[in-house]
Amino acid sequence: MSKSISLTALSSALAVSAALVTGSAQAQDPVHWTAEIEEESLAPGAKVTVAVKATIDAGWYIYSITQGEGGPVPSKISLSADQPFTLAGKVEGTKPVVKFDQNFQMQVEVHEGKVSYTVPIQVSAEVGADVSEMEVRARYQACTNRVCLPAQTEKISVPVKIVSKSKVARKKKG
Repeated sequence: MSKSISLTALSSALAVSAALVTGSAQAQDPVHWTAEIEEESLAPGAKVTVAVKATIDAGWYIYSITQGEGGPVPSKISLSADQPFTLAGKVEGTKPVVKFDQNFQMQVEVHEGKVSYTVPIQVSAEVGADVSEMEVRARYQACTNRVCLPAQTEKISVPVKIVSKSKVARKKKG
């Protein structure tokens, strides 16, 4: 009977250890995202630009949006589906640094410290005044020289104010 108790205790201890390791990896987030839009008010059908920025903790880096296949997960900036906003062109980002990555044993394109993206957005012609935010998504993989975290997607909320086209036209004239 003592053997089964010992095996049960050992199994429980291993399960708790695995949960702690997994939990600490998931809790660690060395990349901090923000997004903002210059325009105070958006009219239905307008084209606008959202500035998305990431601040990356010292010792960490993320991969560029132009990172090739066959290695790490490239970053991707997109919009959440089911909202009255769509991409209106190509997302542009800060020029990456090219270096050899020990984790993947290949040349990679990375960003350390800070990276900025410009995201062209088309506002739907049918957008209502009840819409108060836009959701931008940033998919990325963060690594150090020794470890990579699993790729994840950060949801970034951008406050918006929708106004009628006539109000925007009057504001520009005045």
